[in-house]
Amino acid sequence: MPSVSAISGWLVLSLCFALSCSPARANEKPAEAIELAPHRAIYDLVLERTGAGSNISDIRGQLIYDFTGSACEGYKLNTRLVTEIYDREGKQSTTDTRSESVEDGKGRRFRFNTSQYMNKSPKPVDATSGLAVRASRGGRESVKVTLYKPRKGSFTLPGNIYFPTQHSIAVLKAAKAGETRLQADFFDGSDKGTKVYETTTVIGAPLQLAANSQLPHLKNAEVLDAIQSWPVVVSYYEQNGKKDGLPTYEVSFRIYANGVSRKLMLDYGAFALSGELSAIEFLPLTPCR
Repeated sequence: MPSVSAISGWLVLSLCFALSCSPARANEKPAEAIELAPHRAIYDLVLERTGAGSNISDIRGQLIYDFTGSACEGYKLNTRLVTEIYDREGKQSTTDTRSESVEDGKGRRFRFNTSQYMNKSPKPVDATSGLAVRASRGGRESVKVTLYKPRKGSFTLPGNIYFPTQHSIAVLKAAKAGETRLQADFFDGSDKGTKVYETTTVIGAPLQLAANSQLPHLKNAEVLDAIQSWPVVVSYYEQNGKKDGLPTYEVSFRIYANGVSRKLMLDYGAFALSGELSAIEFLPLTPCR
């Protein structure tokens, strides 16, 4: 199962399709028109289905999502994903993944830190931390990644990759422009800080505002009733990975123009989880001066 950093990519994702749309570039970011709402949200996750041969009988989980910041001061994201997994013999295991990241408002720096705990152990069984910095030299842009955990090292990535919030902004920009698909390389520090995913995000037609009335009533969520939203599916592919054309995993959700998401579906092939917003609190926004 991908780390919470990878899973959190749902609220912060990218896109573009045929017709007149061309591949996006990470340095194309006039993001002033996109204003993401600082908020704390809780999503309850349940097992939607299992595939043939899977040893999973049930999964229950909760994702806590805490997003703050702005384009001028940068963005901070803290997440905690706790899942209880039951196998066919009834054996249960608990995974607790905690992640925090800080991202420059212009997509120039991205700091990430993830720790995973198993079965309520006080010590993490896995930890990743590092810093990615975008720089330009000789007219060419690149991203240097420095890893501190699990072991020290550094490597360079192409300059056109997206960081999570930068990717989210690209998704919303594409949706507002009426585009239906975006292709982009995505880096969030997952899989020991070395993984880059090729992503394809498909955006559906904007939903009617009345569609919110079909969702469960939730305190504070009435703010979303007057905000435009779109159905989105993001497919993640490993670079030089599967040759069958199938994604490593897919995330689908309803994304609102302020960056909040509802109606999650996390599909890993062997199993899929569905999730719904169970609590949300909007936090004060510090406007750029």
